[in-house]
Amino acid sequence: MENLDQQKKKLLLIDDEEGVLQALSLLLGALGHQVFPFSDPVKALQEVTAISPDWIITDLRMPEIDGFGVIEKRNTEYPHIPVILISGHAQEDEIEKAKSLGVKAVLQKPFDPSALTSLINQD
Repeated sequence: MENLDQQKKKLLLIDDEEGVLQALSLLLGALGHQVFPFSDPVKALQEVTAISPDWIITDLRMPEIDGFGVIEKRNTEYPHIPVILISGHAQEDEIEKAKSLGVKAVLQKPFDPSALTSLINQD
């Protein structure tokens, strides 16, 4: 049972699409992870220190601050926290930019949930 406890992660989930946010929260929560869902990236970034997540999972296209804004903030203030970028419309140049900024993976929506969970459990 100890191994299962070690696999549980604190996940900061950012997506302005409520349906995606709810579905991923339910899925990841059912797998035992502690999920902190935010539809507002500004509020999410204000809570990073308090939450101290193991992973940041963020959408690319959002109002106010996009996924690149989240990644840049992470790079300057929380470089130890790995990021997974999710998007339904990422172009090849955006994927390359995300990888050059240190994103662990880019998942195109819709994606197989097992791809996300296997990434989270790598650590």
